[in-house]
Amino acid sequence: MPNIIHITKADDLSISNNQLVMIDEDNNDEKNKISLNDISAIVIENCHCKISAILQLRLVENNIPIIICNEKHQPEIHSLGLFNHFQVTLRINEQIEWEKEKKEKLWSRIVENKIENQRALLEYLEKSDVSIERLKTYKENLKKDDVSAEHQEAIASRIYFQELYSNSFKRFDEDGVNSALNYGYMILRAIISSKIVAKGFHPSLGLHHKSQFNAYNFSDDIIEVFRPMVDYLVYMYKDILNEVELSKEIRQKILLVAQQKVLFNNKKYDFFQAVDYYLDSIRNYFVKDEEVIIPKLSVMDYEY
Repeated sequence: MPNIIHITKADDLSISNNQLVMIDEDNNDEKNKISLNDISAIVIENCHCKISAILQLRLVENNIPIIICNEKHQPEIHSLGLFNHFQVTLRINEQIEWEKEKKEKLWSRIVENKIENQRALLEYLEKSDVSIERLKTYKENLKKDDVSAEHQEAIASRIYFQELYSNSFKRFDEDGVNSALNYGYMILRAIISSKIVAKGFHPSLGLHHKSQFNAYNFSDDIIEVFRPMVDYLVYMYKDILNEVELSKEIRQKILLVAQQKVLFNNKKYDFFQAVDYYLDSIRNYFVKDEEVIIPKLSVMDYEY
C-alpha cells in the first residue's frame, strides 16, 4: 500500500512528472523522488521546508494530506481540499439535516464498538480479567435506553488507560506516553479529515461532538473506534517514553499505525480503505436507512 512520507531533513519539496521531489540542501542538494501514486500522506517536521504551490495543488487533487508539525514535532496543521467532491453542496446539506435521534443512536453504537475494541486489546495483552469484564459490562449497558453513552465511555476509558499504562496514568498530563498518544491521534485525525472532505462532507459537522470551537467534530466522531490502534503501539514502547519530546525513531514507529489492517464487514482492509467504507456506510445509514457498518480492530494482525 502507499506509504506515509516522513520528512525531517528535506529543505525543498516540489513536483516533476507526477513525482514528489525532495531536495536536501545540507547534503549537496541531494534529490530523492517518489511517485504520488505511492504516497498516502506527507508528514513534515522541518519548519524551514519550502513547498511549491503546484505540489500542494497536486497533493490536494490526489487527496494526499500534508501534515505539518511544530517545533516540538507535534502535528499542528494539515491540508484539506474543500471542494474536491462533485456533490459537495448536496452532501453538506444532507449532513446538516441528519436526524438528531439517528445521530444519537449511531453515537451509542460507535461508543459500544470503541469499548469492544478496547476490551479486545486488554484481552489480547492478557490484562486484568476484572477490568476486561468491567469493560464488557459497560459495553452491554449501552444497549439500555436510559444509559448515557458518554458516561459509560468515560468510565471504561479510565479503567482501560490505567490497565495499559499504570494506575497513576492520567490522560492529557505532560509526559512521553501522552505525547505519543497525541501524535498518533493527530495523524489519524488528519487522514480522516481528508477522507471526510473527499466524500463531500464537512469535518466540523459532528454526530456527537458539537463544540463551536472545534473545526473537526465529525473527524473526532469517526476516529473513536480507531484509537486503540495508537494505544497498542504506544503501549509497546511505553517503557522508553521518558521525555515529552518524542525521538525521531518513536515518531516514525507511530506512523506505522495508519498502515495496519482494519476489519470492515468481516473483511480486512488497510486503514485508508476502511475509513472510506465507513464514511459511505454512515451516509447510507442516514440517506438510505441502511444498517451502519462500524470497523473492528484486529490487533493480532498488526505489524509494528
